Amino acid sequence: MDTLLAEAAELLAATTNLNVTYTYNQEKIDWGTDGHLTITNRQKKFTWGVELKKRLTRQMLAKLTPGKMVLHDEKALIIAPYINEKLAELCREMQVDYLDLAGNAHLNHPPIYIDIRGRKPPPEHQIQLTRQTTGKAFQPKGMKLVMMLLLKPELVNQPMRVLADEAEIALGTVKQVLDDLKQLTFIIDKGKEGYVINEQDQLLTRWLDAYPHNMEAKLEQTLYVTHDLTEIRNTPLEPYGALWGGEVAADAYTHYLKPKTYQIYADAEAHKALLKKFRLRRLHANETEVTPIRVVEPPVAIEKIKGQLPGYATPLLVYAELLNSDDPRNLETAKRIYNDYLA
Repeated sequence: MDTLLAEAAELLAATTNLNVTYTYNQEKIDWGTDGHLTITNRQKKFTWGVELKKRLTRQMLAKLTPGKMVLHDEKALIIAPYINEKLAELCREMQVDYLDLAGNAHLNHPPIYIDIRGRKPPPEHQIQLTRQTTGKAFQPKGMKLVMMLLLKPELVNQPMRVLADEAEIALGTVKQVLDDLKQLTFIIDKGKEGYVINEQDQLLTRWLDAYPHNMEAKLEQTLYVTHDLTEIRNTPLEPYGALWGGEVAADAYTHYLKPKTYQIYADAEAHKALLKKFRLRRLHANETEVTPIRVVEPPVAIEKIKGQLPGYATPLLVYAELLNSDDPRNLETAKRIYNDYLA
């Protein structure tokens, strides 16, 4: 982090042949930024207020407010070691300028416009990314235990057999995950107070990073259509042992989002009940003018992911789904769910 701004500025200058300078702010509290980056073009200066990130995540972007995109009448610029193309696309849609050490850049400060895409991270950073995603805690089985600890932090002091039952994983895996979390200082020993979850927001960030590949992608999912979408939308699903997730649940928790997609968590028994009750049929590959319903197996038993509202999944899963949707309109809703239920 100490050299991130300098390295990014020098790389931008070398890539564009522009006059790029930078300064660090000694006290971020006073200035609200980590530093400034300035491009001088035809004797006119264009300056950005810089925010340095060790790693940029969807959660960080979801927390951005319009005020954060313009700091002290300066455009905000996010600099990170590497910003993958999906995050970069989200930044551009949100009109957030960014730079990384791979050479990717998007700066829009008329008449300055720089857009460089598709550059891969340097080998040393790729190794760092791999290390961040290895370890039992953020692999598929470990993700279930981390989810349960995020939902019920008091579980951290329960016997390992209880944790195994809660997360529905093997006892040996529980020990490996707990050891991993302790090594990462997400679980610390407070002596007589027992163990506590440490830096819970950072633990949430790590879990969200792994969620698309190591949880969501591992769940069995089937797309269906129904003859009457309004009927299923207005019918309480809890009596069938199912829960709304995704945008429908987000709307219920925030009253802010008009759902365009429909997702239901249902185990095998509830799945059959839904098919029969609402006469669901599988979506055909060539059907495009219909609104599909995605039926997803729950990561653990359905009663463990019930949210504060009857018939809806826990806000934790809804938040993860919104961040994973690649739809910028969902980020503001995700921000509201985080503030109201997870912060």
